[in-house]
Amino acid sequence: DYFTVQAVRDGKTKIATFEKGELVDDEDIKETTLRKGTKITFKPDNSVFKNYRFVNQYIDKMLWNYAYLNPGLTIMFNGEKFYSENGLRDLLADNLDGPTLHEIIHLKDDDIEIALTHSDKSQSEQYYSFVNGQHTTQGGTHQTAFREALVKTFRDFYGKNFDPSDIRQSVVAAISIKVIEPVFESQTKTKLGSNDMGPEGPTVRTFIND
Repeated sequence: DYFTVQAVRDGKTKIATFEKGELVDDEDIKETTLRKGTKITFKPDNSVFKNYRFVNQYIDKMLWNYAYLNPGLTIMFNGEKFYSENGLRDLLADNLDGPTLHEIIHLKDDDIEIALTHSDKSQSEQYYSFVNGQHTTQGGTHQTAFREALVKTFRDFYGKNFDPSDIRQSVVAAISIKVIEPVFESQTKTKLGSNDMGPEGPTVRTFIND
C-alpha cells in the first residue's frame, strides 16, 4: 500500500514515499541532527499479498544474523534492538544451549570470519554458514571446505592422523565468507555451489584452508 524510506547521511536527510509502486512524495534534501542510517516503513499491498502475515520469529532470526554479520550496526525493528559487538562469536555464544569444552575461538580476516568451539553436551556437528550475508542453511562448498580445513589443521598441528569424525564430533562453528558473483545451487540461495572466490581468485577450498 505504501513504502516510505528516509536516508540520513552527512548531516542531511532525504525522504521519499511510494504508493502502489508509484512515487507520490519526493521531499527535498534537508539539514538534520539525526544519526546516520536508513528508516523504512511499509505496508504490503493486500491485492498482491493475499491474507499476508509476518512471522516475527523468522524475522527476528534473520535480523540477528544481519547484526552478527555486521558488528557495530544497530537494527531497530518495531521498537526492538538488534546489535552485536563481536560478530560470529556472539552468534555462537547466544545459540549455545549448554557448556563447552573450551572458549570460543574467533578468527577474522579479509573476506572471512570464523567462530568455533566444541559442545560438552551434543555429539553432532553444528554449523552456521553465510555467503555475502546470505544464510546458507544447507551449507555448500564453503562449509565442506571448512570441515576439511578443521581436520587438516588439527592433524598438522599435532602431527597425528586423527580420524575426521573424532575431530569434528561436538563441533559448533560459524563461518562467513565474501565471494565475487557467487553461484548458488537453488533459487532460495541456501547452498553455495561456487568453486572459486572470484573470476581471478583462489578456489573456495584453498582460501578457507589458508
